[in-house]
Amino acid sequence: MSRDDDRNLPVRRGGWSGDEHKLQVQAASEAGLVASEAELESFTRGFSEGIAVEDPADGAIVARGRTVLSNEELAKNLLPALRYLGIPKDAVVTRVHDGTFELRIAKRVAESGNPAIAAGKLALQVWVGFGLLGLAAHQMIAPFVAAIIWGVGLLLGGWQLRRGLATGRAMLAARLAIGLAMIATEEKSILPPAESP
Repeated sequence: MSRDDDRNLPVRRGGWSGDEHKLQVQAASEAGLVASEAELESFTRGFSEGIAVEDPADGAIVARGRTVLSNEELAKNLLPALRYLGIPKDAVVTRVHDGTFELRIAKRVAESGNPAIAAGKLALQVWVGFGLLGLAAHQMIAPFVAAIIWGVGLLLGGWQLRRGLATGRAMLAARLAIGLAMIATEEKSILPPAESP
């Protein structure tokens, strides 16, 4: 095949493809696997590709996809899944425009999950521990040793907080992708985005 022939081939730019989805489900069914599981996996992968874990503008988690529903119908349709995920209704904003939807989960919810709270507790323990250790070093050894210990404690605590927030966001985004995929599998009223953002 020449280079000119290569240029005429369709280029896949990423994102979820309905044709590819049908082929995967059909192949799974022919292989004796449960077709609904293959369908759920395909939808989950598609929605995962359409999720921004942290929007640079406001820090929200943003999920995108396609729908035939109006904004009000979409919000009502997503309510049980969001309730199951523990996301309050007032922390979610949906927007439907020209067959596509955007679901935004507020920054405060994204950063208040269990991993973030656990990381905050651990960071606090690190700071108290290194603070006491630094105080003992200040009394018994030298002030500059205490400063080094306090600095290391601050860095470790900060790193732990950042890691916990990132983990919490990623876990919520993954659970959201699965929730959207379950709705898509059951009702076919939403689909993953055609192209990755």
